[in-house]
Amino acid sequence: MTEKTEPLPVIDFATRRKERLHLVHEARLEKMRGEFEKAFPLPGKPATKLTRPTKKKKKPRKP
Repeated sequence: MTEKTEPLPVIDFATRRKERLHLVHEARLEKMRGEFEKAFPLPGKPATKLTRPTKKKKKPRKP
């Protein structure tokens, strides 16, 4: 009784290494972006004040 075994998948080490290096570099870039955002925050929109419109007083008419 011999069982047929499936061939093992071929691993492309060069491709795997490129993927790992990409992930390492991407993580480092994200860390640097975070540090730059802390050091040099981008100016956001100024906070808008919620003001109610004031009613204008009517000037009395001159007779």
